[in-house]
Amino acid sequence: MYPLVNKFYQNFKVRGRAKSHDKVWVIKAENQIVAAAKLSLKDGHFLLSGVFTAPCFRGQKLASRLIKTIALDYRKPFFTFAYNHLVSWYQSCGFTEHTAPAELAPFFSAYQNQGRQIVCMIANKDCA
Repeated sequence: MYPLVNKFYQNFKVRGRAKSHDKVWVIKAENQIVAAAKLSLKDGHFLLSGVFTAPCFRGQKLASRLIKTIALDYRKPFFTFAYNHLVSWYQSCGFTEHTAPAELAPFFSAYQNQGRQIVCMIANKDCA
């Protein structure tokens, strides 16, 4: 699945790539990936990234469905670094703003130093 997910990300110029140690979720339509998300274990914390829906499939709540599925599959806290303009959307998916744990702080700072306007968020118990 990783090569297919990475091809999907590459086709839409999504940052980041799925690695073999990541957990990946996809939604397909007509045998093509139309939405994807990945969960990585980084220094003891799960980090959600790569949440993306193909533009022609947006508005169907596919990304929300992926996040709910991940929350049901894991039932453990997981974080995401949400772009500022997506904070309210992540809140609607059950996330709340949270200080980056010490183990994730270097990753968070590195992304901010790249100019990304992001907020650390955690999936709360109502996510699923």
